[in-house]
Amino acid sequence: MMYEFTLVVDRDPTEHADQLFEIAEGRLTPEGGAGDNLVHAYGEATSFPAAVIQAIREVESVGLSVVGIASDDLVSLRDISDRLGRTYESVRLIAAGKRGPGDFPAPMSTGQWALYSWAEVSAWFAHAYGTPAPSAYDREIAAADHLIRARRMLRADPSRSELAELIMA
Repeated sequence: MMYEFTLVVDRDPTEHADQLFEIAEGRLTPEGGAGDNLVHAYGEATSFPAAVIQAIREVESVGLSVVGIASDDLVSLRDISDRLGRTYESVRLIAAGKRGPGDFPAPMSTGQWALYSWAEVSAWFAHAYGTPAPSAYDREIAAADHLIRARRMLRADPSRSELAELIMA
């Protein structure tokens, strides 16, 4: 199956364009400079995780570090209302448990500006209100981004292996 996604890297990858092209036979396209440092990946693999792992290994073999996958998963209540075509107040009341069936997904952050996982929120709205459910690909992209960021945070942590078991718990 063919997969397409964008890796976020630690610095401008365009300096490694020739190496990336050679190693991945044209499946990796760097983009960097003024904004984000990205490597677009396109290729065939047996599964999405296999495609991501292959791309990470290829990108990191030229000296770059993969720090995430470009994802639109983290959203505010305003973003949720825009994506669903609902008023902000409607979404705010649902998230606060004052309307709807309850059990709205918890925010991924705390404080004044709560951010939610779009994969979780859209699945909840699909179940509660019959809106379109997120695709497996959307869920996997969001999860892969979080896992890659955790991988980077825990790179030298002595309990890295033990923490990895949390995924299967």
